[in-house]
Amino acid sequence: MRITIEIDNKCELKRLSAFLESFKINTVKIVSTDVDIPMTKGDKKIDPDSLFGIWTNKPRSLENIRKEAWQRNRSI
Repeated sequence: MRITIEIDNKCELKRLSAFLESFKINTVKIVSTDVDIPMTKGDKKIDPDSLFGIWTNKPRSLENIRKEAWQRNRSI
């Protein structure tokens, strides 16, 4: 069985560890997700003006987008 508990700070982690130790639970694995994700900056030279009006010839509504997005193959 795997249980995931998200903790916001080290103080909460210490309290949780003390709680688990009080029940003599020894099989606890702590996985940290404090990973620095590298950020890449976008190309500022690209002109977004060419994107305006791309749906001029085929107007879209929210209902049409939902209808097309939720098409499923019922034969499976």
